[in-house]
Amino acid sequence: MKTMRLIQPLLSTILVAAIALQPANAADPEPEPQFGIGKKGGDKDKTKEEERDKKERDRDQKNLNRYEKLKEYSTTKYRNDPDFRDDVDESWEDLLRNHSDFAYSKNTNMTSYIKTVNEDNWRMHVNLYDNLLVQNLVNRIGQKVVPESSEKLYAFKVTPSPIPMAETLATGTVYISTGMISLLDSEAQLAYVLAHEMAHVHYDHWKERTMMEVGAEEYAKDQQTKARRIGMIAGIGAGIAGGVMGGRNGGAGGAAMGAVGLGALGYGVGTLIGNIANRPLVVNWDRVQEDQADELAIKQVLNANFDAREVPKLYIALEKAVTRDTRVGLGFLGDRKRITQRKERIGNLLENALKAELEAKLKNASLTGDTAEFRNLMGELKRDNGIMAFYHDMFDLSRNNLRDALAVRDNDPAAHYFFGKVMTLTGRTPAELKEGGASFRKAANLDYRNQNYGAFIHSAMSMVGEKRGANDKEITSALDTYVTNHAKWMIESGQLRMFPPNLDTVYEYMRLYGDKGWRPKAPEMKDMLMYTGYAGYLPADAGVIQVNDGSQMRKAGGSTDNTLQKAVQQVAPAIGGSPLRNAVGAAAGAAVRKK
Repeated sequence: MKTMRLIQPLLSTILVAAIALQPANAADPEPEPQFGIGKKGGDKDKTKEEERDKKERDRDQKNLNRYEKLKEYSTTKYRNDPDFRDDVDESWEDLLRNHSDFAYSKNTNMTSYIKTVNEDNWRMHVNLYDNLLVQNLVNRIGQKVVPESSEKLYAFKVTPSPIPMAETLATGTVYISTGMISLLDSEAQLAYVLAHEMAHVHYDHWKERTMMEVGAEEYAKDQQTKARRIGMIAGIGAGIAGGVMGGRNGGAGGAAMGAVGLGALGYGVGTLIGNIANRPLVVNWDRVQEDQADELAIKQVLNANFDAREVPKLYIALEKAVTRDTRVGLGFLGDRKRITQRKERIGNLLENALKAELEAKLKNASLTGDTAEFRNLMGELKRDNGIMAFYHDMFDLSRNNLRDALAVRDNDPAAHYFFGKVMTLTGRTPAELKEGGASFRKAANLDYRNQNYGAFIHSAMSMVGEKRGANDKEITSALDTYVTNHAKWMIESGQLRMFPPNLDTVYEYMRLYGDKGWRPKAPEMKDMLMYTGYAGYLPADAGVIQVNDGSQMRKAGGSTDNTLQKAVQQVAPAIGGSPLRNAVGAAAGAAVRKK
């Protein structure tokens, strides 16, 4: 009896749990539904959309609860468990190291060059967008939205990709793609995107995520341990209870039957409890962290005197863009549903928590939405991104980017050329095809550097099929110019390899700031011989070499050789660049062999 008194509370608990976990009998009353959905007498006029919204809110709330639960568990364990803290710190250091290596790779492998595909020539950017003015402007805007109290250092950089994307490294580096910037209409919208990414570092979201990932593993282990313990106690307790109840029902046979019956129930209870307790705590922390970043971002946009009313417009534009091409949402946006949610959340902050501050700044006319500098640079960036989008078959984005670029700079031959390409490729109406042909002709007229010579052949093709005789001379002239300019470009491109790859940008800004006729100056011939590695081709006994202008080049050791000197003088007037270097080397070698 004493034993029974001791285990009675435990048995009561287990039996209650066992009964609660048994499947409901067909004769049992219908269980009361939760949250009022489907409840008898409830609101039957609810629409499916309202029900979906409610379910979505319920899921969000459950996710928030799981997030807070796992965060509290992980934080407590980090504070009290040295082994857990060591595991988290080690994972965090690995993450920092990986992010540092990633940044180093991008920084040291940054380059740009002229890419040629058939008659198309454009500037290819690798790892980082090679436009110093755009990079500087984006970084300046990003620095403005960093909280004054922040002790962290940040860098804001532009990457070349038509996919709208923004991401952050734990190091404090924020990357934003040309595709993302190309969808923005104002500095205020750009400031918001940069502030959002900055906020992830400000809140230490990377370290928090690292801690919670390690914590999720430990939480699962703890749950497994609890499940085994509860299952074991439930089995033992139910077996004892079965024996007691069986004894009451008639001797040894009844006791055996009771022990087997409730023992099996005890096993089932243990299994069910184990399954419930062992469920993983699945957390979508992206959503929680994104909401936190959005809230800080909109506050910092306002603090930096950018017009925060521009931000909801950004989400409207992005929503339309994603509808036309789902690839637009692959980077910064994620799930399309989140666009609407984030737009509504931002709108709610502006209408409530930030309303007074916004109205005060509007009253003082202290907010900036856009600037001429931003619009001008967007002309160049949208052109480049439009070309990249064209080659990614993102035709809608390409067409819109190039049209926007031409609205800023109607004299850009490359923008006209690729706009003609996308319009003639995707056009379905005579008007669209005509617009493409007209853009090719503008590109041909503006191509003073002969780089977009493809405009001539495409312009000729756009006139083919029209009334015979009307444009024959124009067609043949365009084809002739195409062939001639192609040859000129092939020669000139060898020289251009000696000049900076961002020569297009330099051309544009020389024009903007007053020197419209500027052309890059080739080095003096004597300097080209010096700087193209000529000396590396000379044998050890080559001494002083006389160049046409009377200057000398000296190779350590050896003496002057007249034959070698003549050979160098023969090739010196040739066009510079890699061919010159090869010619000089070959001539020098031949002269030495003759000697």
